[in-house]
Amino acid sequence: MAEEREPEPKHSVNEPLPEKVMAQLTEIAALLSLTAGEYKEQAQLTKQTARAEMALSRRSLMLAAGLLVALGAGVIMFWGSVLAFAGYLLYQATASVPLTAALLFGLQIVMLFWCLRNMRYALKQVGFSNTLAQLQEILRFSTGPAGGNNVNRSVD
Repeated sequence: MAEEREPEPKHSVNEPLPEKVMAQLTEIAALLSLTAGEYKEQAQLTKQTARAEMALSRRSLMLAAGLLVALGAGVIMFWGSVLAFAGYLLYQATASVPLTAALLFGLQIVMLFWCLRNMRYALKQVGFSNTLAQLQEILRFSTGPAGGNNVNRSVD
């Protein structure tokens, strides 16, 4: 729908030209002041979004680092024990070294795939997509809503 405009202030025909110009300049100044206020408010919202994304990114990076340390240190010892025990049981059941090795290799691949999938998820949370989208909207002088795909992510 077309935006309804307020009727322009009616000036009397007898009003002198300088007073008309001053009235129009006053109206333009009021509109500029309103626009500046709107952009200031949008900049504050962008700043809040940047803070929220920074907190989320920090948390996600800490989680990813923790997963790397756990995967690199503690889990390796536990996983080695599980593989040794599973290898012993498989060899007792099949009496075949190649079959036991193939099954243990497959189990190792499945576990590595699971770890990689979880790391990708944690690292996807790092970034400033919403902040960048809002900055683009401010700089484009657009009236559309700003935000990315993850607008409703929590800061906790």
